[in-house]
Amino acid sequence: MSAEMNHITRKDFLKKMGATLAGVSLLGGVGGILTACGETSAAEMADSNESAGEGMEPVVYPLAYKRIDPDAAAERAYKYYKEQGG
Repeated sequence: MSAEMNHITRKDFLKKMGATLAGVSLLGGVGGILTACGETSAAEMADSNESAGEGMEPVVYPLAYKRIDPDAAAERAYKYYKEQGG
């Protein structure tokens, strides 16, 4: 095997990488499309979500604004950063 056969130009490399990335992107989106084609209704999905989180209250959006003391937040951040090993 000669060295010429293994030679690849930058242009060929970029073309092949672009095609590969496009293929991976398209295949990644196929899963979302296929799950949207299921026969599960929205009511069934809501029922399954409720049973998974029994005892939990639903989150109401928009969340209420709560004022935070910057000094207390800085102390907590420093403390937990050191405790968790940064």
